[in-house]
Amino acid sequence: MDAVPAKKPFVVWMGWLRLIALLLVCVCHAGDPVMAFGTPEEKSVGALIGSAVRACVPLFVMLTGALLLPVREGLGGMVRRRVSRVVWPFLLWTAVYAALPWLLAVCGVATQTIQEVFFPFAAPLHTDAPSIARTFFLSLFQFNQYAVQLWYIYLLVGLYLFMPILSPWLRTATLRAKLAFLGLWGATLALHYWPLLLEALLGTSWGAAFFSDYAVRFLGGPTVDLAATASWDAFPVLGQCDWNPFGGLYMFAGFVGYLVLGHVLREVRLSLGRTLAIALPLLVVGYAVVAFGSRWMWARPGCTAKMMEFFWWYCSIPVAMMAVALFLLVKKLDWAPRPVLALLQDLTRCGLGVFCAHYVFVTGAYYLLHGLLPIPLLLPAAALCGFAVTWAVISPLERLHPLAKRLLG
Repeated sequence: MDAVPAKKPFVVWMGWLRLIALLLVCVCHAGDPVMAFGTPEEKSVGALIGSAVRACVPLFVMLTGALLLPVREGLGGMVRRRVSRVVWPFLLWTAVYAALPWLLAVCGVATQTIQEVFFPFAAPLHTDAPSIARTFFLSLFQFNQYAVQLWYIYLLVGLYLFMPILSPWLRTATLRAKLAFLGLWGATLALHYWPLLLEALLGTSWGAAFFSDYAVRFLGGPTVDLAATASWDAFPVLGQCDWNPFGGLYMFAGFVGYLVLGHVLREVRLSLGRTLAIALPLLVVGYAVVAFGSRWMWARPGCTAKMMEFFWWYCSIPVAMMAVALFLLVKKLDWAPRPVLALLQDLTRCGLGVFCAHYVFVTGAYYLLHGLLPIPLLLPAAALCGFAVTWAVISPLERLHPLAKRLLG
């Protein structure tokens, strides 16, 4: 989520894109309790729904690139105008989420419920008051286990700091040069699948012979067991090795590609027919690869937590396909009725606060609705209810005083 100054001209389709990205991330987090503690049948349904919303974070980054690039500020200006806007909300919400397990316990919520519903990925779970300060200060180095959504703030700050370096090139680069950059970035998305490709190659006689030196030198043997490998980063390629974790295309990799992609796609002008002809196949194929690839991966013996996320990886080809498709489709939503337009403008004003606060409201809605609805209805219902309540709480609070806006986001 990006903090947007109120004076910036409002673009309707960007308002729609922000709304859709926020709804998708709420659905994503509504599924966390299911994916952590659900039955196999519930996890199967949750996986299909979760696969459909993986473009949420790429859409946030693409929106930031479309909205801001190229920036005119230098590094100091970006720190003052952008980084400072997200630091205070980050600190506030980090403190709030660090205290929430203790507050829920004080209110009588069972420890098991706190674990399984509100903070399914917290291990270990702390509900004692002294742990609050420790959890908060550790967040200066890494997001805490109770505020997993705040990982994005670290990324956003890094992107802000890189924008003044990237922008001078964007102002002078031709479209061909920008597309060349995106092509190299796309190659890094393909490299994500190197462990799977290598495993398949080593399973053939000619592949085992051809890659035998590589397998022995870098993997310690002639075969590879993905489930037994501690980290999927242990498959070096393009110059990576024990003393160099940065491969030959490392400088083109990561979310910076989504920044440039959003910047480029903002200027793309397509008819509705061409938009549908391009976007719908991208959306369908991208979702199919993510959904079926995830189910295939999870069915593998010894599937680890990292393997489960492999096809949900944000910087991967099928997720990028879905993000491009949604971006192009939403660009066609360049109108809204006046009451809806006012709501979209309000969400632009308080969107960062809604993003930071939504997690506990979404999981709270899941807690209240669980058992009343089947999983296919429960996840979107919890996401919608949690999102609506978050917005209804954050928006008026931010209007109380400029300081409230600065602190809440």
